[in-house]
Amino acid sequence: MEKQSLGETICLLRKQKGMTQAALAYKLGVTDKAVSKWERNLSYPDISLFPGLADVLGVTTDDLLREYTDEERPSRLSEVFGMSHDIRTPLHIILGCAAMAASCPEDRERLLRYLESIRISGEYLLRVLDSAMELASLDDHSLPGGIFDLNSHLKEAAHTKIPGLMKDVPEYNFTGRHILIAEDMSVNQEIVKELLGGTGVGMEFAEDGQVCVQKLRDSEPGYYGLILMDISMPNMDGMEATRKIRRLSDVKKSRIPIVAMTANVYPRDRQAAQEAGMDDFIEKPVDIEKLLHVIDRYLSGDSK
Repeated sequence: MEKQSLGETICLLRKQKGMTQAALAYKLGVTDKAVSKWERNLSYPDISLFPGLADVLGVTTDDLLREYTDEERPSRLSEVFGMSHDIRTPLHIILGCAAMAASCPEDRERLLRYLESIRISGEYLLRVLDSAMELASLDDHSLPGGIFDLNSHLKEAAHTKIPGLMKDVPEYNFTGRHILIAEDMSVNQEIVKELLGGTGVGMEFAEDGQVCVQKLRDSEPGYYGLILMDISMPNMDGMEATRKIRRLSDVKKSRIPIVAMTANVYPRDRQAAQEAGMDDFIEKPVDIEKLLHVIDRYLSGDSK
């Protein structure tokens, strides 16, 4: 049997919720006319509206994106939606390396290293955007996976410790405290080191969730005051690592604050992180003020 179109799905779910088109429009901040066009298949909702639309209708974003009958080929909207992580990750690197480059104008070697990371990330971002344009074309063919392996091209970034960019942050002094950072990309590890370098906090890194869990197991209870956890990592992702940590027998370790630090930024990602047992959520590109505030809140014990 032929599947319903996206518009028919929205219309059915709206009616099941007992909502008028005007009520749905109000919740999403759009016009009644826009909702009417969606339901008559005259236009699509903007991709940025999909997380909110899914929440209002009580379904997942993936449910809304199954508007084509060919199950072997995902919809264009679904693939474009999935590109958000691929766009935000290089942006995080570009902004972080630009900030670090500004801290060392006289150090040619470091400047060239940061510029190389910016160039590689820019090339990756260009490929993602080119692919998005391809998806938006009239033929709706699926793209091959692995457009460009960003991580493998950044492996040679920064082997030496770099003085912290945030040297003068008197309101945040974490001297004597230790945090564990689960992050598989070396350039992202360097960015975090730079952002937190002036706070005095002790930082240890785990290249995947498996290593993160093991480091916590091997540590003295209470040694780490916080875990910053990337979600997308090889071997074991951040979600599974968090679930394993929450099941540890040592209460001090199982209840350690865990903050997601990720390029997965939609409401469903936040919900999944919360369900896995994470305490908070920081988006990449990272806002340094928010990061420092969150670290201070959990290390000081004031998590409210």
